[in-house]
Amino acid sequence: MTTHTNDTPAEELPVRRDWLLYAGMGTVGAAAAASSYAALQDLAVRTGWWMQLSWLLPLTIDAYAMTAVRVWLGKSTRNDHARAWAKANAIGAIVLSVAGNAVDHAIAARVIPVGWPLIVAVSAVPPIVLGLLVHMAHLRTLPPTAQTAISSPAAPQGRQPPPPAEEVPLPPVPPKPPAEPSNRQPRRRAKSAPKRQELPPGKTDQELIDAARERIAAGQQPSATWLIKTYGVGTSRAARIRDAALQSTPAAAEPAPESVLALSGATELESTP
Repeated sequence: MTTHTNDTPAEELPVRRDWLLYAGMGTVGAAAAASSYAALQDLAVRTGWWMQLSWLLPLTIDAYAMTAVRVWLGKSTRNDHARAWAKANAIGAIVLSVAGNAVDHAIAARVIPVGWPLIVAVSAVPPIVLGLLVHMAHLRTLPPTAQTAISSPAAPQGRQPPPPAEEVPLPPVPPKPPAEPSNRQPRRRAKSAPKRQELPPGKTDQELIDAARERIAAGQQPSATWLIKTYGVGTSRAARIRDAALQSTPAAAEPAPESVLALSGATELESTP
């Protein structure tokens, strides 16, 4: 007796949809949504919410849970940190819905009173949920998490992995031909620049002052430019030497008082008839 084995692996078989499973999930989901919606809306009214806005509390919690589950189990979430954050928020949203239903039933059964801590806690649900969802949306936009090790896919059952490819030796690299002698002529050296006119050897300040005085005696002005060009001194030194030469120049001799009196007396005698 021969047995025939199916060579097609179980992983490659198409997954058929079980409509009975989907129908059961839809029924339970509708019942849970209706009962949870009624309990959370009644809790909002008991804690001071307006009747016109009391439906926003169950809507906030149910939408929070649905969004977190979508990000957690969706294939479009590529970042592991975002997926872990969404998983924690999905579980927290379910726990929050269960706690809200239990508190509403306990109040209806007069087990616990409605105090200010409960009012504050229920009123804080919408802003806290909004902040958690905004952070989740930001994490979802992050790039995919880099994997440290990439494992090769496992071979299906009944099949052997292909043998590794043999390494083909590379052909030897041919040697480079000897370089031909170049016919280039050596570069000529650039002509040296003309030497600057050598200045006379440096002189002391007194010698420069004397030279400036001689120029003054000759009727010329000992300017700083003349000192710089002639003796190669700096600007500040040339100005200092020029000022020293001008200040130390002896002024023209003034006539003595006696000579002035003699001249005035002679002038008076001449003017007398």
